[in-house]
Amino acid sequence: MEVASALRGLLASLGRWLCLWPCLLTVACVTTSSNTRIPTLQEQCEGGSSSACEAWGQQLTVDSRTEDADRAFGLACAMGATSSCLEQGRLRMERGDLEGAEPPLRKAYDEDLEEGALALADLQEARGDAAGASRFRYEALSIDKSTTEFALGWRIPWNGGLGWALDVNVQPMGLKARRLTLGANLGFDAERTSLNATVGYQHFVTNWMAPYARALVGPHLAGARRNPLNLGAEVGVKFFAGPIGHLGVALGTSYDGSTYTVIEGGLDWVLTLMVLAHL
Repeated sequence: MEVASALRGLLASLGRWLCLWPCLLTVACVTTSSNTRIPTLQEQCEGGSSSACEAWGQQLTVDSRTEDADRAFGLACAMGATSSCLEQGRLRMERGDLEGAEPPLRKAYDEDLEEGALALADLQEARGDAAGASRFRYEALSIDKSTTEFALGWRIPWNGGLGWALDVNVQPMGLKARRLTLGANLGFDAERTSLNATVGYQHFVTNWMAPYARALVGPHLAGARRNPLNLGAEVGVKFFAGPIGHLGVALGTSYDGSTYTVIEGGLDWVLTLMVLAHL
């Protein structure tokens, strides 16, 4: 009996300790968490976080601490955050520091950002340079487009059948801000195959739409009706998705009498290689 009573007492004591254990853990956790301090945005920024610098700059702007915000955005800009370069440049323009605004805005422009070109246009306008402002607005429509694209087209001859077209288009900013295009085209259907050099012009109505025309010239590789040299032209419109690529539709005709409609999709060359690498 005495042994049984002792065991019951021991079990009761253990039960009480088990009931108290969650409370002890809670107190320990609260004590530990109260000693952990989350770094401020400024500390994270000075520690090398560009996103923290940008968030800190936005917070300082709301608090009307523009000089401190300028510093925060400048740190983020130096770390490669082009959106912060834009913010820093705009802040300086608002304060009337046009000379100081140009370097960060130029950095955003050099990264082929449409907003960077538009901000530089505003800067030139503030300086009284209407021609310079017009030039940057002209470039803004096309600055973020791909320099080199690969395109695959579905070519539909008007006399029936189905064909394809493969294109490489080169459109650097140096050629009238991507208005002039150079490239190569391989077109083929059931009756003919031709390899062509191309030269064209695309007019950016907006930053996402551009009617275009191009000339094609090159040898027939198969199925030539009249002579071994192909000479053709296309007229159409492209719908751009920024630097990713475009969708286009056009009507074309060539010297050998073929007339066709082509529907194509173009993709930036880097993205094209990435897609091919995963096939």
